[in-house]
Amino acid sequence: MRKEVMDYLEQRPELRYIVREQPQWYRKLSRDPAALQELENESKFFYGQTFGQKMDRLHEQIQTFSRLVQLFGKQ
Repeated sequence: MRKEVMDYLEQRPELRYIVREQPQWYRKLSRDPAALQELENESKFFYGQTFGQKMDRLHEQIQTFSRLVQLFGKQ
């Protein structure tokens, strides 16, 4: 892997963790260093930071709160 890519990964520990967890990224970045942007997009999905994943979490929190209100409303 090129030194620039290694230095970039050293500055971004969350990306380095993904490369360690999924070794296919090491091979891909070794062959194509321009794939860093693709890795960053993958990291958003990996850490649940996409808009859809955030909306799913919000929906689950609203459902949980609604159930709590129903539970305490019956007593």
